[in-house]
Amino acid sequence: GEALASGCEKPLGQPTTMAASAKEAKRFTEAEVKELLATPEAYKKFLKKRCGECGAQGFKVKYGGTSPLVVRAQLSSFWCASCGRLLCAQHRSHHTCETRDAKLAAERRMSGDEIRAAAKREEDERIAGEERAKAAKRAVDEAKAAKRALWKDRRKHAAGQSTHIAEFVKRLALQAPDAASTRLRDELLELYTKCNRLNLRLWNEVDAPTDGLLFDRESWHDLKTHYDRACELTGMICTVEGAPIDLSADWDPAATVQESGEDSGT
Repeated sequence: GEALASGCEKPLGQPTTMAASAKEAKRFTEAEVKELLATPEAYKKFLKKRCGECGAQGFKVKYGGTSPLVVRAQLSSFWCASCGRLLCAQHRSHHTCETRDAKLAAERRMSGDEIRAAAKREEDERIAGEERAKAAKRAVDEAKAAKRALWKDRRKHAAGQSTHIAEFVKRLALQAPDAASTRLRDELLELYTKCNRLNLRLWNEVDAPTDGLLFDRESWHDLKTHYDRACELTGMICTVEGAPIDLSADWDPAATVQESGEDSGT
């Protein structure tokens, strides 16, 4: 077909009736357009869309070699927020737009003062909308920050408990009775080595958890397993301020869902 300078392509012998095409054109909300740019499969569908004014296909010619992320940042260059049409470059600024036409028709019937008052109302509504959007984003950011702080405190608490356990197992290994078998001493020393390594890992995880985890449940589980084994071998338990160490919590990592990205507990 003949390629237009705008990137639209019309098959030869198939003239387009613009008025009919514009009237029948599908309308898209901003969320729907962004959804078309969200995944590779959806992006392929976007590239096949037709101009909402002339009905020609031009998006593949213009955006076929462009990343969806780049195209998403150029939303206003091919989508009209007023009428919802997807538009080729030729018709982005000159197309049928019922909302704009109705506004112009109404303004022709208004006095200068009424036009200025209407413009002020629109500006006030725009500013109010921006403030609402900022407030909503601020609320989301604050909720995320609170969640990060909560899980950081939990990781710090668990790391502190792991230090008590590592020191406890170390004392068991160093203070084993002279009559204790070499095998028992060796196992206690091995348990201490493992507990100490896990203790270091849990402390490292406090400020910078790896792999997008809110909590390193595997290391925590291993630590408790080694502690249980040391207690089994010696019949002793770790105490903190005169009370048995408490390794239970209502946020037990066994029930924790792993999360990643901007929602991680960093």
